[in-house]
Amino acid sequence: MSIEDRIPTLTDKELASLQENAMRLALSGSVKQKADCERGLPLIDAELAERKARAPAPAPRKGVARKPKMKA
Repeated sequence: MSIEDRIPTLTDKELASLQENAMRLALSGSVKQKADCERGLPLIDAELAERKARAPAPAPRKGVARKPKMKA
């Protein structure tokens, strides 16, 4: 199974790690590694964007109701 086929099955943490490694190798890897990164990074970025779009909006934060301080 190629990495392109595995991308949709990775967890968010695994996908973030893959992105970090691919970005690092795109800068300092061998010629083959750089070519693989050029092919894989757009797929990783697209998957991350799709997941972000599907994620539910964060719930609004509820403030804690505090009792007013009584002056003596």
